[in-house]
Order: sequence, then structure tokens, then C-alpha cells
Amino acid sequence: MIDAVSRIGNYIQMTYGGDNLLSTFIENPNSNGKYKFVLIVILKETEGNYLFSHIAFDEFSDYPRYLYKKGPSNGTDATPTSKVAGDIGKTFQNRFLKWFQNYETYEISKEEKESLKKMNMALRDQKETILAELNEKFSQKRSDEYVIITLGIESGGNIRYLGDLQAFKNILLRKGKDKYYLKKSQGESLGKDSACSVCRGTKDEVYGFAIPWTFHTFDKPGFIAGGFKVNESWKNTPVCFDCATHLEVGKKYIEENLDFGFYGFRYLLVPKLAFGKDDNETLKEVLSILGDKDQKRNIKINREVKNRITSDEEEVLDLVKDQKDFFSNSLIFYKKEQSSYRILLLIDGILPSRLKALFDAKEEVDERFKIYNDSILSEDQREKNHLEFNFGVLRRFFPSESKNRTFDKIFLEVVDKIFVGDQISYYLLMGFIMSKVREAFIKGYPTNITTMNGFLLLHYIEELNLFKANKVEMKDMNEQGNEVLRIEELESLPLEQRVERFFEANKSFFNTDAKKATFLEGALTQMLLNIQWNDKRATPFRSKLHGLKMNEALIKRLLPEIQNKLEEYGKNYYKDLESLIANHFVLAGVNWKEVDDELSFYFVLGMDMHKLFRNAKEEEQNIEKEA
Repeated sequence: MIDAVSRIGNYIQMTYGGDNLLSTFIENPNSNGKYKFVLIVILKETEGNYLFSHIAFDEFSDYPRYLYKKGPSNGTDATPTSKVAGDIGKTFQNRFLKWFQNYETYEISKEEKESLKKMNMALRDQKETILAELNEKFSQKRSDEYVIITLGIESGGNIRYLGDLQAFKNILLRKGKDKYYLKKSQGESLGKDSACSVCRGTKDEVYGFAIPWTFHTFDKPGFIAGGFKVNESWKNTPVCFDCATHLEVGKKYIEENLDFGFYGFRYLLVPKLAFGKDDNETLKEVLSILGDKDQKRNIKINREVKNRITSDEEEVLDLVKDQKDFFSNSLIFYKKEQSSYRILLLIDGILPSRLKALFDAKEEVDERFKIYNDSILSEDQREKNHLEFNFGVLRRFFPSESKNRTFDKIFLEVVDKIFVGDQISYYLLMGFIMSKVREAFIKGYPTNITTMNGFLLLHYIEELNLFKANKVEMKDMNEQGNEVLRIEELESLPLEQRVERFFEANKSFFNTDAKKATFLEGALTQMLLNIQWNDKRATPFRSKLHGLKMNEALIKRLLPEIQNKLEEYGKNYYKDLESLIANHFVLAGVNWKEVDDELSFYFVLGMDMHKLFRNAKEEEQNIEKEA
């Protein structure tokens, strides 16, 4: 991945920046659009000597001329260009003047230092006058307007900015280079006459802090080649100056053009050309595909939401999936903390063909769930919670925060496994799904949205063939057999055939009689609850469901109790269904292999899908209201 970032940076630098390394380090002080004005301290140069001339108050323009690069909060910036935080006097004294006072420390020629010394003397001698004029000009702006302060040199009737003066450019280059091997909190990490880990060439100097979005640390034992020595840390990832600048340019391009949203996270997409594909025209094509804002904007307008698999309206993955496998992609999930990136997850080497497999699985499962979307959900629910897969379905069960806990880490772990095709624990998902379903059930909320999204998630993972088949009863999980059901087809069948058709269409999940019996009993239970609600506006039988903490003994005990209640109401319209349940009980035998969460899920799934198995008698008796 680092090689890919370097290649992008090299291409951008060659295409747009030429050999001008300054473009790597210059920052835009008006990147947020708020710093619209510039206070320019003008010094007049006459035969190499300087005198204060005046303060110019101009509109901000052409930011490279200011040579701005932010420095530490308790020090000066890289050059005498600074943002005015609020008090012009403090900024002038602590950042602008102090920068010139430090002229002896800058690694430049004697002649350049002599020029800075003369500038410093001119500024110091007229400090009070300069500050008074700064305050007068500063007062002309509105309270919601921001300014920067910088230096200008008047010579021959023209004003030259810092970007026109070689001494300041040399200082910026040197300070930019320093960050590749020098950290105030850790020390120096600089190697001599060693191979660069990026270009593989032997260079005079290589640096230890040049890798962007670092995945390792230099302040813990075991992470440093040669032991717990920061000054030896460059041996882990030595980078020469040229490659360091390529990495910086590549990093900047990726952060500005290939940054996307993902359910509470951001991720950077880094494309890498396949082996043997290293020409700039090919890289240009890839970057055009991925970074074209107009193209993504058109997609946003023309594409239906259902085609997205992430939360980003300009989703790039749908673009990538249609490409040939001449490049792969790395996804860097991160969290921004102040000005730095904290890397949460790196998914490396994702080919377009893999993304196509993810979208194809989505399309297959979405088609399969149309019948449930139309028949299980209410009209209002369909508008807000359409049953179509995206990673928001997974996020529902692994939220950022729930009951003072965060599930970010495990969410990203499952995302990683889906993208790279690693096995996922069926029982892990089942446990988290049932946790959410029980939460809704206990609070008296409808469970069908949560249950059906859980079933949708299980179908998606199964379609990708990612479930760990650890137990005998799951041996069929990876077999084909899930089909598309049509409501017209089901409604035309008698109950027994309808049930069998449903089980056949969901063969991967109904591969034991225990699951079938539990599911059908859940449907029967909901039918009883509907009768209770229609008759009494109450559902006392819910208390017998133990908060949906089901097990084999409870499930077997419930069947006669449900039958008795239906007989008491004189509304037992479900003898055919009861007979099917009893038959599956007999076939299932004793000591079921299914875990309790699994049984609980199949039970509540039956409750929420009971509409598929209603009979004509219910409709005659107007048992329409859902409990």
C-alpha cells in the first residue's frame, strides 16, 4: 500500500507540480474559507538594507505566495506567515517577530542569514510603529472575518512575497524535511547510506518518520528494529527524501479526493496497479475513475439508493466493482483526532472482482427479500426500513454505542472479514441479533424490523459462503438452495405445501426439524396473541415467552398451552399448523443441537412471518389487528 501512495504522489507531482518540492509542504491557511484578508508587513529594500515601509491590507489570494506551514502551538510557524487567532498583538510578537529573532537557528547560507538579521533589526527598531499600524488595519475588518499576517519586500516599486524569496523557500524546504526524521517528543530517526524501503535505492539519508498514516509505534518495545531505541527506528521503514515527498503528495491527494463515509467512520481508498501495470496513463485512468467529483455527483443524482452498499451518497465502491482487475484497493478506516489520523483498520488488496461479488450477493438477497418486504412490513415500515442489504444492516446489531458500550471494534472486524472473504461465526451474529430483538420485545416494540434485518444479514453472509460450519447441524449452510419466493405462488398453495415451499426456498436455514418446529410454533404463538388482542386488547400469553429466552423444554411445553388457549377462545383455526408442528417435534427427537439463541431467533422469526401462513378462517373472523 505504501508503494501505491508513493506512486500516486509521484504521478501528481510530475503532472501538476513539476519538480517544485515546495508544493509538497505549503499549506493553504484559508482552507476553511474564513481567512479572507492578509496583513502584509512591508519592508523596503535598498542595496541590501531594510526599513519598515507600511502595512498593506489585502484580500487573500494565491496561497502559495505566502509559504504558510503551520508550526507548533507554543512556537512559530515554518515561515513568518501566521493565522491571527484573535489578538493581533500576541500573534505579531509571539509568532511573527519571534520567527525573525530565531534567524541564527535556520540551516541556510551565511548571506541568507545576514539578510534575515537585517530584517529582524528593521522590525525590532520600528516594532511600536508596526504594531500601531497593524491594530489600525486590523480594526477595519468585521468581527466574523479572519486574517493572516505575512511579510512583503518592496524593491524597485514592486512587492515580493515570501514565495518569491529564496531564503524563505530554503527554510521551508528544510523544515519540511525535518519532520521526516525529527520528533520533539521522541527524538531523531535518521539513517545514512542505506536502502530506501520504497524505491529500494541506496541513498545518502533515509528517515524513520516519513510513512503516512503510521500503523506502528516507536515508543513500545518490540516495534523497533534493534531494540527500544528511537534513533534506530528508521530501520523499520527507511524512506529517502524523494520518496518521502511522494508519500506526502500522495497522502494529500488521497485525503482530498478519495475520502468516503461508512456508518460513523471515514475511510480512505488507495488504488494500487496490478503487477506489470506501472505506466502513468493507466494510473491516470484509475484516478479518474475514483476521484472524479462530477462523475460521482452524476451517480448520486442518477442512481437509486438501493444500489449503494455503504452510507456514502457518492459511494465509490459501486464504480470500482465494474472495472477489470488491473488494480486493487486498500481501505484505510480512520478516526480524525485533532489534526492527526488514528488508523482503526486496514483492508488491503481488494480487487474489483471481489467488490462485484459483494454487490452480486446484495442483489441476489435483495431480490429474495422482496416478498418479505411487501408482506411482513407495514406500509410505514417499508418506507423507513426497506429490506435491502447494506452495511447499515450489520451496523444495526453492532452500534457505535449501546448501554454504555461501543461495538465499533467488532463491527469493523466483521466488515474486514466480509471484504476479504474470511469466515464469520454464525453464532456470534445470532447472539447479537437476538440481543437486539429481545431488547425490542421487552420494551413492547414491534420486533419484525429487527428480526427481518437479522434474517437479511444471515442470508447475505451465507450467500457469500462465509459462515464457519463448525457443527453437524450446520453442514448444509453453504449449500445452494435459497430461492426467490413470490407471494402469488404461496397464496395459491394449501398450508402444508406453503410451509414446505417456504422451507425449501430457505433451505440453508431450515435444515433441521427442530428449527422448523420452532419457527412454526412462533407463527402459531403470534396468531394466538392476535386473537387475544382483538378480543381483549391485551396479550397475557406474552408473559409465557420468557422474554424470548427460549430453549427446547420451553418450546415443547408451549404447544399444548397454545392449543388449550385457542380452544378456550373457541378460535382454534390452526389444527393443520398444529399437526405440522407436532410432526416436526417427533422427527426432531430429543436433545436438540441448536443453541438457545438460535432457537429464540427461529421462534421470533416465525412470530414475525406468521402472515405467510394465515388461513381463510382468520380473515372471516376479522382477526386482522397485530398484537
